[in-house]
Amino acid sequence: MKINEESVLDIEGIGIILFSPASVRHIKQGEDYLTYFYSEEGRVQAHIQEGSIVGFCTGSSGRYLLRPRMGYPSDEELADSEFRLRLGLVCRDDCVHFRDLYDLLSWSPDTPEQQVLYLPRGIYHITLTSKCPDSGILGDNQRINCYFNPLASFPKLTANGVPHLCE
Repeated sequence: MKINEESVLDIEGIGIILFSPASVRHIKQGEDYLTYFYSEEGRVQAHIQEGSIVGFCTGSSGRYLLRPRMGYPSDEELADSEFRLRLGLVCRDDCVHFRDLYDLLSWSPDTPEQQVLYLPRGIYHITLTSKCPDSGILGDNQRINCYFNPLASFPKLTANGVPHLCE
């Protein structure tokens, strides 16, 4: 996956996770990390606040068209987007992986190449923008613009609940 190129992510769950490989090295092959370490609001928030395994709810399984970008979206795009969300991420390995939240149910460290975005190491403020597809069905080839803006320090994020993009 490259900046400004679209990539398809099919998910069975109701969310997407982003992470740098260093943030998931402690998860064992086949481990059910979702049930034991990523299902309670407090545990999800701990990951969100440190920028390690950054998950967000899409509201539906389906096919998502991810469009990575650098910087922040324009004011016009923000105003035109039905859904918006801001998160933070620490990129430790010169890449960020995009995966189905349900991959955490039986972990495998292998990520398809089209779900790996190569970025310089650092801290990023992520802005996600999206709209409901023309079909009116969430996850029906729904485009999500994923903006990555480098920062000197981790951003202050809302610290309540599990992040939801499509609410």
